[in-house]
Amino acid sequence: MTPDTSTVRDVADKARHVIAKVRPGSASGRRSLPIRCDAEEIRARWEDPQQRAAILDGTAEDASLTIGDQDRDWGRTATINVELSVPVPGMATQVLAGKAVRRLKALCETGEIPSTECNPSARGDAGEETS
Repeated sequence: MTPDTSTVRDVADKARHVIAKVRPGSASGRRSLPIRCDAEEIRARWEDPQQRAAILDGTAEDASLTIGDQDRDWGRTATINVELSVPVPGMATQVLAGKAVRRLKALCETGEIPSTECNPSARGDAGEETS
């Protein structure tokens, strides 16, 4: 049984439409959150190479930080711009930028980035050291 050629053409047209949405070259994303911390402390954590690597977690090749003014009692608005060298859909870059700014917020406000590492679970390897 051979597929109907009109069905194959429809699928190919839909695939071309999806591929056309993926921009060639680099992709960028931007997200902002208020952080209850001094601008100097936010900038210091961002400029520390180890902490910046933990914030970006290997997702972005290039990222920049912009710190805004104090927003009432919400904190200072921090905006992270993420640049990726691989073409990905725009929404994916927004998700990565959002993840990075949430990690920065957690690091500045609590002193650590939340992780599930070494948490107990129902897995057979629960409690064992990861390599």
